[in-house]
Amino acid sequence: MPDFLSVLLDTALDTLEIFPLLLLVYVLLELLEHRMDLSRCAHLLTGPVGPLLGAVVGCIPQCGFSAAAATLFNYKRISGGALVAVFLATSDEALPILLAHPDQFSTVLQLLICKVMIALFWGYCFWLVTWLRYRRYHALQPVLLTEECHHKKTEAFSFFHVLQHTLYITAYLFGTMLLINVITEWLGAERIGALLLSNSLWQPIVAALVGLIPGCGTSILLTSLFLQGTLSFGAVTAGLCSSAGFSYLILLQKRNRRTALAIGCTFLAAAISGLVLELLF
Repeated sequence: MPDFLSVLLDTALDTLEIFPLLLLVYVLLELLEHRMDLSRCAHLLTGPVGPLLGAVVGCIPQCGFSAAAATLFNYKRISGGALVAVFLATSDEALPILLAHPDQFSTVLQLLICKVMIALFWGYCFWLVTWLRYRRYHALQPVLLTEECHHKKTEAFSFFHVLQHTLYITAYLFGTMLLINVITEWLGAERIGALLLSNSLWQPIVAALVGLIPGCGTSILLTSLFLQGTLSFGAVTAGLCSSAGFSYLILLQKRNRRTALAIGCTFLAAAISGLVLELLF
């Protein structure tokens, strides 16, 4: 099978895998708007429990949870600290790949412990900053799904509007990810590995930059390079902390200051944490 067809198939399967969870998130958002008090719900989900829940949920090896968190962040249903905690704790496909090697079991435990501690520390740092800001100046006002979809809010739940919006987002993700995967396939793992500054103290920063490439394949690439000895433990931790699957594409739909801050804070936290681990190990 030609490489392009293989990339096309992999992209389609990854997109289909995330579709059910996105649909569920939009259904919940629609129900929240019709059945619950938005201000009360937003206050609950943006509270101090957010980063803790984010760190715990992020440990589950499934990139769909980070995409769900990004969707909720776009509609101001979770705090920036909770979102960063989910991103930093997410490992996508890294854990299954490492667990396939029995000699890497201790590495899996170290990786999980480090990522949870990193997620909790930075998640609460960013949550505290945003909480103080919104508490002092203005309340966080949730964005309505009905406003985003440009249809009038009705008393009845509209599954058609939810499905329509989910299909639009899925098509956007598929098209963008196909382009990114084709470019990554063209570059090749060896060329990307050569760019990662092997045996350099600054490798975690470059790995964190690579982790920003959207798609679940990024975590596979970083883990494979780690198993080959190209990446150090600090570097692979930094890359996996900044790697968040499709989530960055979902955030970039808004293209506002909150989006830039969320991505920038995730990269900053991943790079600094990777450098600290590089020095410790």
